[in-house]
This record gives sequence, C-alpha cells and structure tokens, in this order.
Amino acid sequence: MRADKLTVGKIFDSTETRFDAPLFQRPYVWEEDDNWSPMWEAIRGLAEKRLSAERVRPHFLGAIVLDQLETGTGQINLRQIIDGQQRLTTLQIILAVARDLSRKKSQPKYAQSFEKLTKNDVPLSDEPHDVFKVWPTNADRAEFEEVMNATDKSAVSSITENTNDGSGALLANAYLYFWKNLEDWIEAPTGEITDRIDAFYKVLKDDLLLVVIDLDEQDDAQEIFETLNHLGAPLLTADLVKNYLFRLAQRTGENAEKLYDRYWAEFDVAKGYWRTKIRQGRLKTPRIDLFLHHYLTLRTMSIIDVGQLFSSFKDFVKSPDQSASKQLISFRSYADVYRTFDSSIKGSRESTFFYRLSQLDISTVHPLLLEVFKRFAGPEGCEAREQILSDFESYFVRRTVCELTTKNYNRFFVEMIKRLNDQNDFSAAAIRKMLLTESADTSRWPDDVEFSRAWLACKMYKRIKRAKLRMILEALEVELHTKKTEAISLPEDLTIEHLMPREWTRHWPLPVSENTEEARTARDELLHTVGNLTLLTKALNPAVSNGPWPKKRAEILKHSALNLNRTLPEVWEDVTIRERSKSLLTVAARLWERPEAGAATSKSSNDQYIADKRPLLRKSSS
Repeated sequence: MRADKLTVGKIFDSTETRFDAPLFQRPYVWEEDDNWSPMWEAIRGLAEKRLSAERVRPHFLGAIVLDQLETGTGQINLRQIIDGQQRLTTLQIILAVARDLSRKKSQPKYAQSFEKLTKNDVPLSDEPHDVFKVWPTNADRAEFEEVMNATDKSAVSSITENTNDGSGALLANAYLYFWKNLEDWIEAPTGEITDRIDAFYKVLKDDLLLVVIDLDEQDDAQEIFETLNHLGAPLLTADLVKNYLFRLAQRTGENAEKLYDRYWAEFDVAKGYWRTKIRQGRLKTPRIDLFLHHYLTLRTMSIIDVGQLFSSFKDFVKSPDQSASKQLISFRSYADVYRTFDSSIKGSRESTFFYRLSQLDISTVHPLLLEVFKRFAGPEGCEAREQILSDFESYFVRRTVCELTTKNYNRFFVEMIKRLNDQNDFSAAAIRKMLLTESADTSRWPDDVEFSRAWLACKMYKRIKRAKLRMILEALEVELHTKKTEAISLPEDLTIEHLMPREWTRHWPLPVSENTEEARTARDELLHTVGNLTLLTKALNPAVSNGPWPKKRAEILKHSALNLNRTLPEVWEDVTIRERSKSLLTVAARLWERPEAGAATSKSSNDQYIADKRPLLRKSSS
C-alpha cells in the first residue's frame, strides 16, 4: 500500500475520477452533534484565520483507504472506498452547499470553482452517475443524487418533508445544516461577502488534509477494512457482517446487487427499525446487532461472546457449503421472525409475553424463540406458540418471585436448543418436558409449594426490581378482569404504592399490648409483601401516601378503576395484608400455572409440524 497526505482540493481535482462506496458498506450515519458540528467549527475557524490574515495550519481530517478498480479503456477512473465514505460524502455535501450559496449570492466564478470539486467532466460517458465525484453506498444513492442536484435550500427541504417515517434524510439534513451555518457566516456584518466566500473556498481546497492510503494488488481489502474498524471506527457488528457477506458474493460470482436489494436493504435504513438502539440491561444496542447475537447463538448452538461476535460469524460461515446467498436467505428469514416479536397485535398473547419478558429484562430465551416462531408460524401454529409462551412466562415469573438466579440462563437455553435440535422436536410438549425435568437451583421451574411459600413471605418491594414488580402487579390486574368488568388499557405511568405506608406509626399504631420491638419489625417486613402493594397513578400516589386508612381508601375507590383496588376492605391491618397476599396468590397460581410432570399438552402442540420439519441447525459452529 501507499500513503499520501493530500488536500481536499487535490483529492477532488481530477475531472474523471469517481470514488465508489460499495453496497456492502454501511449507509450514511453522520449527525449534527458528533460529526457535522465539529467539522463545521474546524472549517469556520480556518476561514476566520484566512480573513484576518493569520497563519493557517492545515487541519487534518483523518484517513481514507482506497482500492483501485479495474476499468475498461475510455472509462472513468474508479476508486473503491474501503474506509472513509462518511467523510468524503460529507465533504461533497459541503462543497455543494458552497456552490449553491455562491450562485445565490451572485458569485458565479466561485460557484463554478466549487462545481469543479463536485462534478466530473465526462461528456462521452454512458453512465449518468459518472458525473459525481463520490458515489455512496446503495442505500443512499437516490437521496445523494437529489441533494447534489437540488441547487438550493428549498429543493432540499422538500426531500426531508417527503420522508414519511422520519428515519432517513440524513444527507438532506446535512445539506440544510451546512447551508444555514455557511449562509449566516458569509452574511456576517463584518467583511465583504466575496472575501468570505474566497476564504471559505481556499480552506476547503487547500487547508483540509486527508491521509489517502492506496491499496495495491497484494493488499487484502477485507482484512484492512476489518482491522481499521476493529481499532475504533464506530461501525456496527452487522456492518462488518454485511461487508464480509457481500465481498464473499462478489468473489464467488453471485449477483451482489440483487442479493442486497432482496435480503439486506431494509437493514440499512438510517434510524429505521433495525438500527434503533434499544436497552439491553444497562446498555443500549442497535437492534440489528442484538438480533445477530441471538441468531448466531441459535445457528451455532453455542454461547457467543459479544466481543467476539463478528469473528464467531466468520467461523460459522467458513463451511464450504455456506454461500453468501444461503447465508443471506437464512439471516433474513430469521430476522423477519424476530421482527414479529415487536409487531404482534396489541393485547395478543405474543404481545403480552414479550412486554412482560422485557420488564423481566430477559433476552437469553430469544434464540430458542426464533426457532419456535419459525416452525410454528401463522394461525395454524398459534396454539403451540401460546402454550410455549405461557410455560416460559410461568417459568420466569416463578423463578423471579422465588429469587432464583438468572446467571445460568444463557447456558441453559443453549443446552435446550441442542437437545431439541437433536430430537428435531421444538414442540410445546418437548419444551415443557425439559422445563419440568430440571432440578438444579440454576434451572428448575418452582412448583406450587415453593412458589406459594415465596409469594407469601417475599418482601417483594425490597427484593424485586421495580419494573419487574410493576409488571407482576399489572399482570394480576389483567387476570382479575372478568366478562362483567370493562376492559381498560393500563396507563404506562402507574406506580407502586404501599397501602399501609412505611411511615405507619402515626395512623396505624400497634395495640399497646403488642407494641414490642419484635412486633414492629414483623410489621415493617410485612409492609413490603405483595398483599400491601398496589398500583396507582403518579398523581394519586402522593395524594394518599401517608394519610389515615379511611381517607386513603375513599380516595383510591373514588379515583382508581383497577380491580386490584375495588375490593379493598374498610379495615386495613396486619391480618388483612396477609389475607390479600393469599387472595392474590390464588390469582398468580392460576395465571402462572406450572403443570405436574408428565402433564399432557394441547393436541396440536404435541404432534404439529414434527414429521415434515428437518433440523434447521448445524451441529457445530466451525
């Protein structure tokens, strides 16, 4: 390889060179705070120095890596961008803004000079896109072309108005950002507009430096791409996977463009479903990378280290029968299944399950559920799916109430996948049998005796995280609905309230004869059990928090429509708290039922889809 230090003007100087970002690159992702603003401030600062005749030291913008593409005689020179497309694309947008503003401010010479840095002069070319200096990856090409040809702010604004889901138009927004800042700067009260445009032109042409690394035939572009991004470029793991798969497609002669359009394009929508960051534990991760982790766990039937996700994927794909098209077909089919986890009809069993699972902060079962939902798809698989989800929900809630560990879940569900795959049986009956036969503390499904004991004794308010506890109370509320009660949607801002407050001594004094240290301690512990807890709105909660029971009960009955609150008795004391815990236990045991070992499942869950389904998983990852 060869490295040179070049100015932006030198890079874009040629009238017959196009820098191409291949389809397997990620889409444009730069945004105002992290990218546009720092670049603008650097350019503006240099231009101010130019105006004041201060010494200007060139500003280093980073490095780009290019690979020479083969072209026929008479064709334009093509350079493939291995790394740096975000930078080069943004520079082209800034140059286009400067070109269009120069024209608007009646500075035709500067408009023409900026134009030469954004357009190639190729009158004999049959390829219309040869006119552009930079040609971005597939996902951005249509918008880039619109922006570069728009000529003014109003035309670009219409591009942003036409995005109906608010997920795209980053290129158009970049143009509008730089237009506003550059227009404000050149119209400043000090100095002539011509002088300011001249200073800006000289900065863009001569004062911005890039290290340009040109690869030769002996350099492995894929290896260099991965190394550069491993060392710090903020790519998603899925972007590395994409790059790897489409380079594989090119090497093996598959039609990469068609494969991209059919199987991958949706993953590249900026700020779309797949690139939205969602919370997983304490971190936020793009959904596409979460799915990739679950998918690879399922396909390899092994525990995947998040830090080794891409290398694990490469090991998985190295099998000689794993072509790029096969990989993309499989990846996309499971991605479509994964998306149904979030798109179930509100109020359906699936929707309820995944909401409750998210509140429990459990995702290690997702790889197994990918296979379950793929095999038991559509209305005909509904009964099997619902039983499997009900069993898993019972399993997780019972273990939560019994305060059993979640630390072994990843290993446990990988082992389940292996065993189910060996049997080629992911039916409800097979899954239930495995759950019921577990006896270790790390994996058992608590029976009614253990669950009842924990339910009545556990100080849930102190021992269970708020989100999990709120979900349990919400589920009880829904289960208390009958055909005679109105179905209501639970507000998202319900909070957990102690019916007998933690500061109970003023309005709930113990009888003098029972006012001992032991009795006070017992009551303090009883306060945090489920029988003393309910849900109230944020507005109602503080209004009734520490008042006497008759007043508190009257306010709750007046304002709350929840079944949890409609039967509160006139007297609230230790014995009624215990009785309410027992009453709610009856509801919980019915809601999160655990069958006896050997209990039958629904007829379709046992037999449906087993005979005609071959194992979809491999025995090993490499």
